[in-house]
Formats: sequence, C-alpha cells, structure tokens
Amino acid sequence: MHNSAARRTRNYTLGLTLNLLYVAHATPGQAAELISARSADSFVDSIGFNTHFTYTNTPYVQDYSEVVRPRLQELGIRHIRDGVVPERMDYYERLKDLGSIGIRSTLISGTDIDPQQTVAIAKQLGSAQAAVEGPNEYDNNRDNRDPAYWVPTVRNYTQQLHNAFKSDSATANIPILGPSFVGGEASELVGDLSPWVDYGNFHPYNYPDHPGSGGHLNNEITRRSQPFKGKPMIATEAGYHTGGPDSDRPISETAQGKYLPRLFLEHFNRGIERTFAYELLDQWSKPNDREANFGILRNDGSPKPAFNAIKNLIQLLSDPGDEFALQSLDYVLGGDTTDISQTLLQKRNGNFYLILWQEVASYTPFSREPQVGTDLLVQDKLVTLTLNSLIGQAIAYEPFSSSNPITAYKNPQEINLSVGDHPLVLELIPGWIKDIVSKPVQSPVPTPDVPTDPQGATEIPAPALLPGLIGLSWRIMRKRGSSDEILAENSVSNVAFG
Repeated sequence: MHNSAARRTRNYTLGLTLNLLYVAHATPGQAAELISARSADSFVDSIGFNTHFTYTNTPYVQDYSEVVRPRLQELGIRHIRDGVVPERMDYYERLKDLGSIGIRSTLISGTDIDPQQTVAIAKQLGSAQAAVEGPNEYDNNRDNRDPAYWVPTVRNYTQQLHNAFKSDSATANIPILGPSFVGGEASELVGDLSPWVDYGNFHPYNYPDHPGSGGHLNNEITRRSQPFKGKPMIATEAGYHTGGPDSDRPISETAQGKYLPRLFLEHFNRGIERTFAYELLDQWSKPNDREANFGILRNDGSPKPAFNAIKNLIQLLSDPGDEFALQSLDYVLGGDTTDISQTLLQKRNGNFYLILWQEVASYTPFSREPQVGTDLLVQDKLVTLTLNSLIGQAIAYEPFSSSNPITAYKNPQEINLSVGDHPLVLELIPGWIKDIVSKPVQSPVPTPDVPTDPQGATEIPAPALLPGLIGLSWRIMRKRGSSDEILAENSVSNVAFG
C-alpha cells in the first residue's frame, strides 16, 4: 500500500572461471514468449489475514502470547485486518506489539465511530497501522437494508473519514480503503466514492467452488470496482471454511490447503493489490458453525494444511528490500496446458520463480443434506517448459507438501513437469554450468566476502548463485565500459556437483 523509494540494482556479470560460465544471450531454440516478471516480494506483501483481537472469549485474546503471536511469526505474513474499537486499549497494545515484529494492521472504522476517534487511534499506533477502511458490509445491516437509509449513511461517513485523515498531517499519508458491500446491486446504488478513497474494496467469496471457477472473480472485480472508478482494488475478505456437514457449504481441510494459496495467486494475477483471507484461526470449537471454522489454524492453535502451504510459499518467495529493475524470461509452456495457471516472479538476486498449478476443482461440494463433499484425486498434467533464456539450474518445490526442494535440473532447456492442483514452484537460476568435474572435495571453500560497491549495489557471491556447487573456482566481474573488472576470485582444482 505504500511505495518505497526506488533503488535500481545494477546488472553484474558473474563468471565462474573454467568451470562455470554466465552467458548474457540466449541460444536459438523453440519460439518462445518473453514474459515480464513481477517482484516475488510484492506477492508476499499482497498476503494478509483477518483477525479478531477484541474477541475475549477466543484464542486471539486468551492464547495471544503462547499461540497466536508465535504462529503469526511462523506464518510470515506482514498484514492483518481487524476493527477499530476505541475503548479497548489492551487491544491496541497487541497491535503495537505485532507492529514491532513487522505485522501491520488495516483497521475497519464503522459508522458508529467518530472519524476523529479513528484518527486518534491511528496516531497512537503509528507505523503499526498500514491503512484504514470504511464501513464493513453496511448494506447487509439487518435493521437498515433499505438503500434510502444505508446509501447516504455510507457516502457521508466515507467522506467524513477521508476529511478527518487527510486534514491531519500525522495521518494524511495513511491509505483509505473504501467500504465493502454484500448485495449484488449495492455497488451500483452507492454511487461514486472515488474522491474519498485510495483503494477500492470487495469481498469475493466463492466457497465451496475453486478460486478461478466460472469467471466469478472477474465478474466481481468488474461489478465491485464501479464505485471506485479505476482505483486499485483490495479484497479485504475471501476464503473457505472447513466446518462440519451441518454448516454452510464447507470444504475439507485438504481442499482449503490447495485453494487458499491459489486464491492469493489468482488475485495477484488479476492486479488485486492485497488479499486478506478470512481468517487466521477458528474462533470456537463448534464444527457446524460456519463462522467458527474459516481459520488456517484450528481452535487449539494447531495448523491446518493451508497454514503450512502458505508458510512454505512465503518462505520461498520472501525478498524484502528496495525496488529493483525487473527482467523478463523467454519461455513457452507446451503439452497439456488446459486449466494451467501461471505466475512469474523474480528476486533481487536475479533468480526467477515460475509458479504453475491446475485451476480446477479439488473438492466435490455437497449435493444434498448433510453437506458432505469429497476430495478429488486430480491427475497431474504433463507440461513441457521450454526455455530460450539460459538457465544454469532449475529447482522444483511443492509448498503444499514441504519447504524442501523435490528435484533439480542442470542447464535445462526443456523440462517435463507434472503439474497438480496445488502450486508447483520452479526456481530458475540464470547462467550456464559448463565442464563440471565429478571429483570429491575434502573441504568445501567458504563463501567469499564480496567487496562493497561504493554506489550501494548488491553483489551475489558466485557459490550462492548455484546451490549444490561445492569447492568451485569462481570470479565475480563487473562491466566497466568496454572492459571487465574483477571484483573477487578464487581458484580450486577439484569440483563436485551435488
């Protein structure tokens, strides 16, 4: 939601003398498409979760220190969404505590709260607050569903909230999210809210169907963006619950573990700035209460499959830092690509991350009462990845199952991949591995200290560029006009490829 100062990272040529060679041009091959990457960390930063840190009869409060805070740190997210409750000062201490470990809050301000109170709370929270949000689903207020009442109420409050924040220098830069709605016609009825918001807001729930089913997300974006007139959109609620057969449209924990990572990726692909899944943990131990079972943590704090899948994905892709010059990758997907979705990301060290998955149903919803569905055994599809960009090493991961790599490829030009109904992440490390000598090394050479560039550019030690290379000869070079400057080098006679 905020833009950091841009710092462009310069390109360096990393040549590994004798044994490794980094080549700056692609070889002829299959006609491919040059795909622009997006920042891996921008995807990580798009992930958020709803919380309820004012619900005193839930683990959010009762087990905050022992369970919830450690689990949030383990998960690795940076954003939560909760509400403004002026009288609960203990609540704000928890939010400030989370802010101290890099987890910032987006807070909903309801129509019953004076906007000046919301401003005062934002000042108290400081950097722990990322954004403020207008009324939540106010058109669904059971006492006031008449548009003649709720439309002017929402419009007036949104303007008042905007004026209160933007007129105070201490809060003027805090982004304002528009209100959210439930009724299908609400977005047409409310009129133009764009002068008073920085971001649009919507709740594209789609349970029990899979995230990309039936064009639902595209339709929701088209409809719900109307009041915000081109402002970027944030999904402040979306998700799946794992309730029992008497709850409303449940899915299994396994299906939730496949759908939620895909939901974040599908939203990211469609330009949604941030998505807050509903929610972090099950509020109560009530299997047949829908509202009690949206969590990726069970009521006792134990992780569901979705928790581990998202944690592993974040660990793999997290790359905080300043902005940098993103690059493109020349590749094409062949084979059975029906229903295959993809996302291409890049880290600051130049490594690409190609994420592939089948955007299909992983669960057959209920057909009658009780609402008992079935996990589907989705057959992997054989997809061929053809690379016209030179890649020295490709490493495959399946975050749904593990944070560890499942296989690796040396100098891949064409890779046959088995793509399932959960994300397959392929780390693609630019370069070219040449003339590797298969001899054991008695003692690995430590990673070298790299000279600090006086202009502040980041340099990657060569051994870190290609995991699995031990005891190699390396040279780190930089272009200086028409000549190459050696920044650091090392020579080793025996090389082993692990």
